[in-house]
Amino acid sequence: MKRFLVLIALAAGIQAVSAAGRATEILEKLAAGFRAMPGYSVDFEVVAGDYNNRGSYVVEGRNYYLALADAEVFADSVIRYEIDNRRREVTVTEVDAASRNILNNPVRAFDFLGSEYVPTLVSEAGGRAVVRLTPAAGNDSPAGNVTVTVDTATMRPLSLSYDYDGEQVQVSVLGVAPLAGHVRVFDRQAYAGYEFIDFR
Repeated sequence: MKRFLVLIALAAGIQAVSAAGRATEILEKLAAGFRAMPGYSVDFEVVAGDYNNRGSYVVEGRNYYLALADAEVFADSVIRYEIDNRRREVTVTEVDAASRNILNNPVRAFDFLGSEYVPTLVSEAGGRAVVRLTPAAGNDSPAGNVTVTVDTATMRPLSLSYDYDGEQVQVSVLGVAPLAGHVRVFDRQAYAGYEFIDFR
C-alpha cells in the first residue's frame, strides 16, 4: 500500500512538471510568433467594469502607436507620449520597458518569458490553452496575476486578463496582422494648443 501511494505521488509530481513545461512551451511559441514579425498590428477590446472600448496598436521594433477611445500613445524605446484628445493634454514619461501590460507597453505584451512570472497551465482543450502567470518573488508588478488564453493551432493570443487587487481588466484580441508600412511617430506640431505635462 505504501509503495502504491509513493507511485501515485511520483505520478502527480511528473504530471505537474509536464504541465509547467507545457505552459512554458506555449509562452515560448507565443513570444516567438511576435518576434518573428518585424512589425505587426493588433486589434483589441478592453472591458473593465462598466468600461468597454475597442482599440488597436502597431509595433515596429521597440516603437509603438496605440489608439483607444479618446487616447493615443506614441512611444519609442525611451519616451512615451500619452495624448488625451478630450482634455487636449499630452503627458510625457519615460517608457516602462519592464512592463508587460498591453496598454502600458504593447511591445512586451505577450513576452512573459524570464523570471518575473511563474507560469501554470490551467487548462488545454478544444484548441485553446489557458496559462496563469503569477508574479515571482521580487516582482512588484501592480497587475498581479495575468491569465492568457492562446489558440494552440496558430499560437496566437485570444485574450489577456489582468487582476489588479481583485479588479479585473479583460482584453480580447480581435486580430493580429503583419504591419503594412511603418509606425506613426509623435509630431509635436500635430498637437499645437495641447497642454504638455512632462514627468521625466
